[in-house]
This record gives sequence, C-alpha cells and structure tokens, in this order.
Amino acid sequence: MADLEGRNLDRYELQQLRGRGGMADVYLAYDPHFEREVAVKVFKREDEDLLRRFIREAQLMASLHNPHLMPVYDTGTCRIDGMNVYYIVMPYMDGGTLRARIRRSPLALKQACRYLRDIADALDYMHEQGIIHRDIKSSNVLLDADGRCYLADFGIARTSSDSTQLTSTGNVLGTVDYIAPELFESNYRADARSDYYSLGVLLYEMVTGHLPFVAENQIAVVAMHVNKQPPPPHTYVPNLSPAVENVILRALEKQPDLRYGSAAELATAFCRAATARATAKLPAARAQRQPSEAFTPSNRQAVPPPASYPPAPRPTPVATSPEDGYYGAAPGYYAAQSLLYPPPAPQKNHTARTQGWIVTMIAIIILLIIAIPVSYAVMTTINRPVTVAPSPTATPDLHSTAQASTATAVQQANSSATAVAQATATAQAQATATATQKKQATATAQAQATATARAKASATAGVIQTATAANPLYADALNNSNNANTQAAQWDTNLTTCSFHDDGYHVDANQLSPFVGCHEAGKRFQNFAAQVDMSIQSGHSGGLFFRMDVGPLKGYLFEIDDKGNYKISVSKNYDLGTMTVLRDWTASPDLKTGTDKNRLQVIARDGTLLFYINGMYQPAPIQDSTLNSGDIGFLAAWDKGDTTSVVYSNLSVYPLS
Repeated sequence: MADLEGRNLDRYELQQLRGRGGMADVYLAYDPHFEREVAVKVFKREDEDLLRRFIREAQLMASLHNPHLMPVYDTGTCRIDGMNVYYIVMPYMDGGTLRARIRRSPLALKQACRYLRDIADALDYMHEQGIIHRDIKSSNVLLDADGRCYLADFGIARTSSDSTQLTSTGNVLGTVDYIAPELFESNYRADARSDYYSLGVLLYEMVTGHLPFVAENQIAVVAMHVNKQPPPPHTYVPNLSPAVENVILRALEKQPDLRYGSAAELATAFCRAATARATAKLPAARAQRQPSEAFTPSNRQAVPPPASYPPAPRPTPVATSPEDGYYGAAPGYYAAQSLLYPPPAPQKNHTARTQGWIVTMIAIIILLIIAIPVSYAVMTTINRPVTVAPSPTATPDLHSTAQASTATAVQQANSSATAVAQATATAQAQATATATQKKQATATAQAQATATARAKASATAGVIQTATAANPLYADALNNSNNANTQAAQWDTNLTTCSFHDDGYHVDANQLSPFVGCHEAGKRFQNFAAQVDMSIQSGHSGGLFFRMDVGPLKGYLFEIDDKGNYKISVSKNYDLGTMTVLRDWTASPDLKTGTDKNRLQVIARDGTLLFYINGMYQPAPIQDSTLNSGDIGFLAAWDKGDTTSVVYSNLSVYPLS
C-alpha cells in the first residue's frame, strides 16, 4: 500500500508516517472530533490470514483494560482508491519506544524497576484473561511524555484455549532475539512461562543495553537460546551486584520450571535486589553456578535452581533484528534479514575420550609397578647361591631350605597374581564406567544436536516472514494489464500463452507449446526475496522462474505439480531441453493439491537459495552459482493432456539487507 500521508481515514487526518511493521504502518494523525493527536495503525498487506490477525488484534486490545496496556480509541474500515483500508486508532505516545530509549543508554536500576513493574502488571493481567502475548520486546513497549510505559502489539497474541494456530509458522512467531528456547520444539506451545523468558530478555536489555544473544544471522541466535548461557550482566555493567545479576539470569533459565512463577514475582525480586544496600565490595571472582541444560524434551522436569552463574565470554555484536513495533524509528528503518548462513558447528565432547586414555595409562602403570617386583622376587629366588657344609647330615636341611624358598616364591607369586587380577578388575571397572560416561556424553551431545537442528528448522521456517516484512521493490496483483506497475514491468502478453484476467496472470501450455515461460522484462533482481500465489487450474505443473532471461530461455525454476510434489532446476537453455536438476521431484506435505492456491516463496543471496511453500521452509538450502541476476517469470508445463493452465497473482519482490 502506498504511503497515506495527507489522506483521511474517515475523520482521521493522517499527517506523518512514524513507523513500519511487517503487517501494518503507523501514522501520526489528528482527530478533529476530540481535537487531539492520535496514532493510527493501518493494515497494509494483501493477505487474508494477516488481515484476520489484524482484526483479532483490534478485538483483543479493545477487550482488555489495564493502565499499562495500550488502549484502543476506535477501529474502522473505509475505502481509498477502490480498496478497503482497515485501521486501529490509539493514543499517540510522545516518548517513542522503549527500544529507542535503551539505544541512548542502559536504564538505571531504579528506572528499570519502575518499567518492569508496569510491564509485569500488564502481562500478568493478560495471562489472567487467558491471553499469551508471544511478542514481548522493547519495540513493543511505548512511553508517554511522562515516561509511563504501555505494553502494545497483540498481533500474534493467542488465547490459551486456541485449538488452532494463527499462522502456518506455528509457535515460532515474534522476534527471534526474545523467543524462549522451548518454542523451537515442534510440539511445544507458547504459554505464560515463555512470555516470562521474553520479559527476562527485555530486563537484560534494559539493564545492560545489550541483548543476551547476538550473531550475524538468526539461526545462530536460535542455537544460542537453546544451548548457550548468556554473558553475565556484569560483563557489561561491572558494578552490578550479584543479587541483581542472579535475578536476571534466573529469568533466562533454559528450563521453563526454573523461571519465576509470574511476571510480578520477577519484578518484585528484581526491585528488591536493585534497592538492597551493598554491604561489601564486589568480590574479584564470583561464585560459579552450574547452568541449566540445553532445552530438550527429555529434561523438562523441574530441578531446584542453583546459587550463582558462571561468567561467559562477551559476544561481539554484529547485527540486531530490525525494529518492527509501532513508531519512533525513521521510515525505511525496517530492513529484512535473511538466514543464509549455517549455525556454528557444535563443539565436540572430548571429555569421555580423555578420561578413557587416562584410565588406560593408570592401569598400565599399576601393572608395571606390580609386575617388576614379582619378577625380581622370582628370579632372585631361583638364582640365589646355596652354601652347603661338607657333612652328609646337611642334605635334609638343603631340601628343607629349597622347599621353603620355593613355597615362599609361590606364595609371593600367588599374591602378585591376586594383586594383578585385582588391578585388572579395577581397570576393567574403570574402563566400563568410562565407556558408560562416554555413552551418556554421546547421548547428551546427540540430544543437543537434535535440539539445535529442530531449532534451526523452526527458525528457518520463520525467516521468510522477516524477509517479506520490508517494503517490496515490486508488488503487483497481476490482474490488470493497465496497472502502472504492470506496464512498467513489461510483462509478456498475447492471446494464447500469457494473458491478464480478473483472477490473475494466466500462463497456458499445450501440445504445440509444451513448456511456456512468461516473464517481465522491465526489472532485474540479483539478491532478493520473492513470493507469488499460484493455482494449477488444469494440466501438469507450473512454477516460479527467477534470475531468468529469454533468447535462449534460462533461469532457476521452482516448479510444483497438482499432486503435491515440487522440483528445483536451473538451465542456461531450456529451449534445448537441457537442465541441471538441483532437487528432483519431492513430495511436500505443505503443498495443497488440485486447483487449490499455493504460495511459492524464494530467498536468493548470491549462490545460496532458500525455498518455501505456503510459508514453510523446504530443507535444505541449495548452493548454486550458475546464474546471478535476471527477471521474474512463471511456468506452465504440458504433459500428455489437453492443456495446462496456471493462474498467478499477488507477486511481491523484496530487498535483502
């Protein structure tokens, strides 16, 4: 939707665009009826699911009444330029967002306490009403001119009784920087405890001025939430008391049961620690606390919280997530982030292997210590010279002495053999224990790797939402050949294969033209995210071309058929029937079959390509550098039928940051 500055929505005069989000824009407006400034949140996407979410947000906001929740003045719908425009009217907050305030400097503990109490009051009230917020973050907390704060943005909130999820991406919604680690488990639904974790991240940010986990891409941040302990807050605030630090780190426990039982309990503990009088200087080295394990389904049981936390290295801030809240940032600030990098490789566990070598060496040393004296005793006994008197009566004494010596040697040998057997048994027991430890360590490492892999898959499924949250480089409903955007894009048009209709852009193939590619020639794209809706009305298959050129026809092709399969290929000359199959026909549960509409989405950065169907990631990324730029186009492929007809609509192409 174009900017609406200077336009009217019913009686509201939109004056200035103050913020952009993935679903809506926010304008400073004037209400002449009450003679006051207001904030008007305007829905801007052509997406029925997101529209339902926007309407749901308005209903939730209007139904809640708490002094620290953003109130709703009005909601409505009006028509502008022949389109329905949906909006929510709220108070205008002069103080901007809490995130903008934190960017200036970390908050003093007293101020952080005041803000935390207000936010906690609002959050516990929501939970009492059976509503989970799911998007607690600093850009969703607004400040008025007097510094009072208000929790806002219920766009992805859900009620605890919801039996269906609001979007196809399930629980992994919101900003990855704040999401609780358990939400990256496929069967774990957001609850009050996951909101408490997000509140803990916000508290960490208020006190230190930093997020607990930062990395060059969101998948790495997810892996940190699941497996890593945050840097102790005193890494950033050296004079922070251990009591305050322990409160913050308990709020960030990986295990949900180890966190505080309510937002108010967290706020009370923090404010008590923040106002306690220091009775001694900070110790040079703080007592260490064993961190809780990475979150996996097998370790969800509650365990008592330990006493303190170990220090961790301070990460190097590389990039942060774009602010997608209400206002306070300049238009254009919201740049999409892409997840085109693998997470850091997990550290290998060398502990069990080292312990095994140590035990083996100890056993060898013990055996040598025992064997050498035994050998010496036996050899000495055998080779010892015997002095005999010339008297014939000495013969019996000689036999007695020899027998005694032999008995002694045998006894010593038996004792030594017993010692060797005992040492061997001990070594075997230690080796068995070491093998058990190694097996347990391997199982733990495998569980952590599984958790990280699941987190990666869940997080990657949400990447396309971030990538398509920016303003598109090019957007076209593809249903009107006279549209200015359509004409500027120079789409192929004719009577037989490429034509515009009210329901979209039709691409048709038949026996005479079995492989048809219709494209725009007015725009070229290199690194981008793109999405389009398509419906196979009849015939075999269709798909999205990108980095495409004609004469000869070349490009990458993301193709689907009407049976629920997809295929990815690239060619420098499709006209010759030659192509490189990057992923052969693969069944996907995310595809709708028959004539149902599917949304194809792709992210392309240099040689890394990510593919999505109806918002769901199709693992894994493809690495290929055959082509680096080109046009956008669409396919219709005929296969032993009368005709193939595919309809395309709602094309959007977005920049990558």
